[in-house]
Amino acid sequence: MERRELLGTLAAGTLALGLAPHLDAAQPATSDPRADYKPRPFALETGLPGLSKEMLGEHLALYKGYVNRTNALLKDLQAAEAEGRATTAVQESRRRLGFEFSGMRLHELYFEALREKAAGPGPGHALQKAIQAGWGTFDAWWAAFKATCTMTGIGWGALVKDPHTGRLMNAWIQDHENAFPVGTVPILVVDVWEHAYVKDYGATARAKYVDAIRPLIDWGVVEKRY
Repeated sequence: MERRELLGTLAAGTLALGLAPHLDAAQPATSDPRADYKPRPFALETGLPGLSKEMLGEHLALYKGYVNRTNALLKDLQAAEAEGRATTAVQESRRRLGFEFSGMRLHELYFEALREKAAGPGPGHALQKAIQAGWGTFDAWWAAFKATCTMTGIGWGALVKDPHTGRLMNAWIQDHENAFPVGTVPILVVDVWEHAYVKDYGATARAKYVDAIRPLIDWGVVEKRY
């Protein structure tokens, strides 16, 4: 299979997970679809209220690791397909790609929406109207979203949209790529792996970390994804 065909296949798989619709937001389109992914710059190195610069610095470095491993896996899989190899190792690399690619893209969605001076929810915006229609009030939605973010396990809390019906759902993403409602689009994601909060809050205070994230969410960014 040509590399162009391979990337098309992989993009289709990612679309099924609802991550592809934000490709333009996460990384500018390139004239060469075979080009490596590049880590996006995020102005977070000095820290944010409630999130130390040390923790965010480590988190940004971890994100760059996902980008690098995504590129390496794509090259390995392209070479394997060009040579007609379909060994167990190749199959495992293909499974691993879902983890690394989704980890890359989810971190981009997460970091992109964090601001020290974040815009609040737009009262008349369609997303806010949809939240009110689904949960009654914004605060009622947030309580349900926070409960999702503080579920036992490692992963992500997410607000997702079913593009077929417009329905909003709070979703749990296990690891980076599991338990995601297929075909939905992520509107808001919050990283709740331990590396996202333990350095500042300890292992048992995830709820305090989620509370600290709330005023940092830039709804101007989130609402554009709806």
